[in-house]
Amino acid sequence: MIVKKIYNDLDTVVEEAMAGNRLLASPDADKYSVLLPNSHITVRREKYRKPKGLVKVTMGGGAGHEGPPGIPCRPGGFDAMTVGDVFAAPSARQMFRALCEIDDGSPIIMNVTNHAGDVLNAKLCMQLAKAKGMDVHMHILYDDVASAPKGREKERRAIGGCLSTLTIMAECGESVEEILRVAEKCNVLNRSYGVGIRSAIHPVSGLPIMAMPDDEIELGIGVHGESSGNRVKLMRSRELARLVCDTILDDMPIDPGEDIVVSLGGLGGMTWMELDIFYKDLYEYLTGEKKLNIISHRARNSGTQELGGFIVSIGHPDEEIKKWMATPVPDIYPKD
Repeated sequence: MIVKKIYNDLDTVVEEAMAGNRLLASPDADKYSVLLPNSHITVRREKYRKPKGLVKVTMGGGAGHEGPPGIPCRPGGFDAMTVGDVFAAPSARQMFRALCEIDDGSPIIMNVTNHAGDVLNAKLCMQLAKAKGMDVHMHILYDDVASAPKGREKERRAIGGCLSTLTIMAECGESVEEILRVAEKCNVLNRSYGVGIRSAIHPVSGLPIMAMPDDEIELGIGVHGESSGNRVKLMRSRELARLVCDTILDDMPIDPGEDIVVSLGGLGGMTWMELDIFYKDLYEYLTGEKKLNIISHRARNSGTQELGGFIVSIGHPDEEIKKWMATPVPDIYPKD
């Protein structure tokens, strides 16, 4: 099948996309970070690396997503990022090379999304790292209410999320134990739910990721379009906003008047007209009927190619999480 996408060589789509992203989407990427030769690994430049003793934090994920990983290596962000192949987890060897690059004897936290390949490869990487004497810890992200029932939250996939304190706490010199404690609390106080509307085409195989009849949508999909089997007829935006919010809030009840954080992530193929309308309906339902106070929000396309659909995340931060989310990056690096 012919792949009808803009590319030069299917064997180098990841490398070329990462190079273009550094040039275009993040014009200051070269200031703060460097792409290691013959790799998909980005690390902070020497000038912006944390002092020895401060906890280092890594992250990874598959290529082929809108808003690809691999660029946020800078003060306040990650120390290293590793990108896998299209929709595939980075290999254990890739992850291990990233750890070796930033290892200075300080503790390292691997921030891992709860997908089978990511977790398996991260565990293999940790075995390699521990054999070398590294002080490595793993924090697994989970938030998808559709992927496991209440009471089995740690079995859930990671598909969204809008509470994060891990990197700023590390930048401020907190201990690895404190960072992991608050990071787990962010998991506990965050829920996400996905909806699929239109299919996407895999950029290498040229095949549709999922079949979707014109008059149906799928509730509870994964970030790559993984099926839940829960197909329903297409409904109006305000009805869908109510359904999604109720699904999340039934799993994580929040009292009226409480503060929340909201994220609306388009799965790559949503128009801004659709996202604008849907966020309006989310906002009106959450602040109106549910009487919740949105203190922070984010809306963007950040998913899988042109996959139509979205992921809604709602976080219920306590005062400690709010404090860290509002903490500025410490001024500990050399001036330009």
